[in-house]
Amino acid sequence: AAYSKMKPEERCLHHNRYGLALGFVAARERDDRLLLTGVAQINHGGPKAIIDEEQAVVVANLNLDAGKKAMNMSDFFAAHSFFDHGISYLRLQRGHWNEHYDLSLELFNLAARCALTNAEHDIVKMLIDQIMHNTNCFEDNFQAISAKGSLLSSSGNVPAAVDLINNTLSSLDEELPSAVTPLVIKQYLDKTKTKLAIISDDILLSYPAMINPSKILAVEFLVKLYGSLTLIGERAAIPIIPLKVIQISLTYGMSPHSPSAFAQYGSYLALIGGEFEEGYRYVKLALSLMKKIPSRAHDSTTMFWSTHTRIHIEPMQSSI
Repeated sequence: AAYSKMKPEERCLHHNRYGLALGFVAARERDDRLLLTGVAQINHGGPKAIIDEEQAVVVANLNLDAGKKAMNMSDFFAAHSFFDHGISYLRLQRGHWNEHYDLSLELFNLAARCALTNAEHDIVKMLIDQIMHNTNCFEDNFQAISAKGSLLSSSGNVPAAVDLINNTLSSLDEELPSAVTPLVIKQYLDKTKTKLAIISDDILLSYPAMINPSKILAVEFLVKLYGSLTLIGERAAIPIIPLKVIQISLTYGMSPHSPSAFAQYGSYLALIGGEFEEGYRYVKLALSLMKKIPSRAHDSTTMFWSTHTRIHIEPMQSSI
């Protein structure tokens, strides 16, 4: 009854204060549920309840944390709502891209990723445009470029996505040959075999994680290119893509996509080259490497490619 008699602005202020109190307790106690509840209360109060720019930044950071927690729970609609609210608090300051660049970039990037997952394509395009307009350097555009490539593909404009990927790979000094012939494939295959010949499986399994942002993006785009070329039937370059991913991994460390590249390589050796013993070795390596990579996002791809070779060597019950 008392709540219903409050003026709207008083309600907003109470939601804000209650949410902030919960948010600070949640941070101290590391209570995710309390954090989500507190930030939801703050957002119910809205930007009008914010008292100054300092509080706006605090609330934007709380929304960033809450959005990440929601993403970890695969609730991308809730996550996008948190990131969108975080952006709305930052926009209380005209120069937030200058004053709080890192926070702005992370909120916009994560909001774009969630909107893409939720198939909100117009929102993705708007966010990407704002990111690319305000970033300070090419490296800070990496996530936006990746989102744009996915947006083009999911919108049915696969040729444009292929062009974007190839242009980006060129900018990253990881472009593919303009013409991929059987000779080129053999050269890539021989180079990969030569590099791997002097490295034991134990050493490969102990490789560090890839941390170079440009190489992480290059690998991600190579994997996207594989899928896009498959969709439009341009298969000439497909055999060298996993080979290039392996070569990058051997120089810069293992990425979440490295296990599937080794599985594809092993399947190629066994099923195309007839080298079943060597191919099976790299398929088993791929599965072992998969278990060491923290991310589970690409396990299904690794297992899919591994099965192609395992089914020829292992009993069917254990290979599928």
